[in-house]
Amino acid sequence: MLDNLKVQILKKIATQGYVTATEVVKELGISWGAAQWHLFWLENNGYIKSANVGGTTIYLLNCANVLKKLEAVEAKLSKQTRSH
Repeated sequence: MLDNLKVQILKKIATQGYVTATEVVKELGISWGAAQWHLFWLENNGYIKSANVGGTTIYLLNCANVLKKLEAVEAKLSKQTRSH
């Protein structure tokens, strides 16, 4: 299930073009294991893909429609947060 951290990661990739796990750790303030788990989940669920560039794994959006899906999910999460 998409949660706020996964949404933040997708937004970062959408605006920056790609991310590394190290960037996710530093910018979101989460552990290495948490970053790996969220990136793994996003890749296995078709939101992102990974590529090895010069020995570094980078993560890219898997399709152009992810941003639209992301906006819909974010709106839904926002409504859920307000109702609690």
